[in-house]
Amino acid sequence: MSYRNNLVFNALGLPAYWAECRRARGKMDVTEEIVRYGPHRRQYAVVVCGPGSRPDKVAFYFHGGGWTFGRPESFVPAAIPWLELGFTVVLPSYRRPPEVGLNRIAEDCRAAIAAVLPKGGVTELHVGGISAGAHLAALATLKTEWWLAAGWPAPPSKALLCAGPLDLGAQFPGFVFGRYAHLDPVTLLNDAMPQKQWLLLHGTADGLVGYPHSRKFHEKLVALGQEAELLTLPDGTHLDAGRWMFGGTGSDAVSTFLRTA
Repeated sequence: MSYRNNLVFNALGLPAYWAECRRARGKMDVTEEIVRYGPHRRQYAVVVCGPGSRPDKVAFYFHGGGWTFGRPESFVPAAIPWLELGFTVVLPSYRRPPEVGLNRIAEDCRAAIAAVLPKGGVTELHVGGISAGAHLAALATLKTEWWLAAGWPAPPSKALLCAGPLDLGAQFPGFVFGRYAHLDPVTLLNDAMPQKQWLLLHGTADGLVGYPHSRKFHEKLVALGQEAELLTLPDGTHLDAGRWMFGGTGSDAVSTFLRTA
């Protein structure tokens, strides 16, 4: 096993990664609006617009942090490739463990989706996320009822999933994640789901969320006839799956994916 494929090595890159996030955010020409969807201090979403953003083109991006850490403000640079295409980008926050479990987190994501429904209609809808946020993005993509019940005309057509725990049955500790089979993306895939476009990014040296999560999810997508690509990052760590935000690894693939009809 590579020395890169361990928890400590993957975590040591966090300070430099956050510094890069801050630098990228400081260069962005955007407005940020806070939309609250509940009374708890974490029940809000950051709505990011650039000079060319249109209200009918919307992308949701769910932040990472093991469902327990992180804030959407730190991930605003993830909006860049969508902003370049004229999207409005929504980054939801949500309540965290130990105060709540995964059921309540999913409920918060659903409430955030309902809170930012554009008044003038929607022509394009995408979803993305990294790490735990990729898990939530996968759920949001697969839970068609979340969107239709909230008044959206259709569920997302594209999903960008970066280093996500997409197979909760493989997550540790099993006695915790075993309670959430109903929120396990890989088990929610079925041959009745609408056709979508999927791009998965994952490093083979990811010591936080193993590469087999994305490989298994991708294999099942392909078997179901979905349009799906897995961008494997050889010897890539957990954070390498998010460097496309700064024009790094995977940026061209993400840009092409978002632009392709």
